[in-house]
Amino acid sequence: MFLQRFCLGILAFAAISAIAIPTQAQAERFNVEAFIQQWDADRDGTLSLEEVKKAATARFEALDRRHKGILTRTQLAGVLTFQQFREANADKQGALDLNEFLSVVEKLFRAADKDNDGTLDKKELESSAGKTLLRLFAARQGPLI
Repeated sequence: MFLQRFCLGILAFAAISAIAIPTQAQAERFNVEAFIQQWDADRDGTLSLEEVKKAATARFEALDRRHKGILTRTQLAGVLTFQQFREANADKQGALDLNEFLSVVEKLFRAADKDNDGTLDKKELESSAGKTLLRLFAARQGPLI
């Protein structure tokens, strides 16, 4: 009896979730458009490296709640992968300062800028490399491996 109710509850939850939650593609499209709109200072429909760095600086400051000027691996869990953190941690102090964090951002920006024009448009941000960059700005989902 318990097992039947449990299974029915799971099925009901799955059905409601499928109806109420927008598709991943819709959510990503909305996020990309909202991100461009928020950080596109010159309103040209693209993001320059400087505009993305400005967004990244704001993200760094939001994560640095104690205003120490550094972010530990724990604070960056769900934002950077372990590999990204390790590569950016040039001084091997176990934390990233703003310049180290921005070096990750610049590397990801350059990888996403497929046409090498110094800006990212919606299509580039929706690419695999663009999504990797945007993950830095997404709500934290827990540690990334």
